[in-house]
Amino acid sequence: MITAACLTLSVCASGGPDVDPMADTREAAEAGDVSAMKGLASNLLDTEDETGWEEAVWWLDAAAAQGDADAAHRLACAVFAGRGTAPDRAEAAAWWRIAAEAGHSDAMYDLAVCYRDGLGVTRSETRSSIWFRRAAEGGRPAAMAAWGRCLFNGTGTMRDDAEAVAWWHKAARRGDVDAMIGLAVAGASGRGTPLDPEASTMWWRRAAEAGSPVAMVVVAGAYEMGFGVPQDFEAADLWYRRARSAEPSGQVVGGLVLALPD
Repeated sequence: MITAACLTLSVCASGGPDVDPMADTREAAEAGDVSAMKGLASNLLDTEDETGWEEAVWWLDAAAAQGDADAAHRLACAVFAGRGTAPDRAEAAAWWRIAAEAGHSDAMYDLAVCYRDGLGVTRSETRSSIWFRRAAEGGRPAAMAAWGRCLFNGTGTMRDDAEAVAWWHKAARRGDVDAMIGLAVAGASGRGTPLDPEASTMWWRRAAEAGSPVAMVVVAGAYEMGFGVPQDFEAADLWYRRARSAEPSGQVVGGLVLALPD
C-alpha cells in the first residue's frame, strides 16, 4: 500500500516541501486530526492530479478507520467512482453501509440505491425501501421522494397511498422535483388525496418550472386539453417549445404510472 509520506514526496517533488499549500492541513492530519484528514482529502480531490487523488483516498480511509461516518461516505463515493483507486462497487457499498449504520443520511440514501439497482450488493426491494425510509427520516428530500414512491407502488413495503402523499409533500416543500411529480400523479388519480385536476396540473407546473422536461410536456398537454387549467393553445405551444429546448435533467422520475386522461 502507498503511504501518505510517499505520496506527499511525489506531490512536492517538483517544487520542494516548502511550496506545499496544504502543509499546515497535512501536518494536522498526520497528528491525527480527523477534520484535517477530511479537509486535506477534499482539497486533493479538487485538483487534477491523480497522485493527489490517491493520497486523498488514503486520508479518507484513515479517517474512516477512526469511526468518522462522513469520511466513510466520502470514501465510498471515491471507490464507487474509481477516483484515486480502482472502482469497486462492492467495497463502496460496504463503506456506505458502515456510514449508514452510523447515522449518515446521505450514505443511507446511496445504500438504498445500491440495493434498488443491485450495485455491489444483491438487489433487494425490501432492504432498499428500509434504507430509503431511514434516509427520509434523516431529512434528505430525495430519500423522502423515493420512500414515497416505495409506499405508492408497494415496492419493498406495504402500499400506503396517503403516507406516500404525506412524504411527497415534505420533499416538495424542500424543492424535490420527483416529489412534485408524485403529487401531480396522486392528484390526477385520486390516490392518497382527493381527485383534483387543478392541483395535479399545479404540481406538474411547479416541476416544469424547476426544470423537468417530462413535466414541461405534461403541462403543455394539460393546456392543450384543458386538464386542470383553461384550454390555452398558446400556452401549450410555449411549454412544448420549452420542453424541446430543455437539457435532459438526468433526474429519476420513473416508477410512477401517469394517470392522465386519454
